Amino acid sequence: MTSGKSGRKAAIREELLARAAAGDVRTPGQLPADWLHEEFLPSLSAREARAVEEVLAEMIAEGLIEHVHVHGRRPTFRLTARGRTALTPE
Repeated sequence: MTSGKSGRKAAIREELLARAAAGDVRTPGQLPADWLHEEFLPSLSAREARAVEEVLAEMIAEGLIEHVHVHGRRPTFRLTARGRTALTPE
């Protein structure tokens, strides 16, 4: 059985991967910056927001996502080839 914190982080990880996979027509495989910064993060408690930061750092370290900074826009994240593979059912 998973602890509350690891279960919460797993749920956040799945939400972020699903949103990145859905992306949009202009930026496939990328977390929509507007969703991330204007909808998702503001809806979280301070504790949950810290968990999101931890999950993003872990996913970068695991090579599942990479940081994307588009000039004049909010930074966001994009799936890597490894991240897309992780979404493919076995």
